Amino acid sequence: ALFKELERAFDICHGCRRCVSLCNAFPVLFDKVDESSTGEVDGVAHEAYWEVVDHCYLCDMCYLSKCPYVPPHPWNLDFPHLMLRAKAVRFKKQGASFRDRVLSSTDLVGSLAGIPVVAEVVNAANRSATGRRVLEATLGVHRNAPVPSYHSDTFQKRQARHRAPDAQPVATAETSGKVALFATCYGNRNHPGMNEDLVAVLEHNGIAITTVPGEKCCGMPRLELGDPDSAEKLMEHNL
Repeated sequence: ALFKELERAFDICHGCRRCVSLCNAFPVLFDKVDESSTGEVDGVAHEAYWEVVDHCYLCDMCYLSKCPYVPPHPWNLDFPHLMLRAKAVRFKKQGASFRDRVLSSTDLVGSLAGIPVVAEVVNAANRSATGRRVLEATLGVHRNAPVPSYHSDTFQKRQARHRAPDAQPVATAETSGKVALFATCYGNRNHPGMNEDLVAVLEHNGIAITTVPGEKCCGMPRLELGDPDSAEKLMEHNL
């Protein structure tokens, strides 16, 4: 059923090609079709479909801004949800590789790489040619791909030391005057200064800030992996 719907959607996309300037899923699909023996989707091997699926990172821009065939059009085309369905089917049938399990476990990786001293070692390795070759060989991260630094002094730790202004929040018709801030994995361990700047701007404008205690990964890496059950558990925890 999945491949039947993939072939239907790919045939519509191949005939339209309006999304070619978006993510790489579409150029890959169109190249596969153009290079096939028939010049149509029926000439593309089903195994090649997975390359298209892997290039979709679920941004939804094709659905939201480009595609003329989304509901209520009778063709009922929803490319990003179809890609998510394909990822979920593959995950349920095949599981995930060691590389994908590690890279999507952002809480675990961040907590280990953020240990004092360990963070400095990880950052130094990521800046060295040898370290990047090892990372490429073990986890498939290209040696030239940008990778974030890790901070042992996380945003959550910095915020715990931060003394907020004594002013009381002022409610208006539109807002309570208070903000609960989700630090996010990246904002907590990789770029804490970004969140500190946000806090400074909001406090300057009299907005009270509370950071969310016990926050976990938002679950998006697990969703992109095709594991919506794990993503839902993380979402429920944060809620």
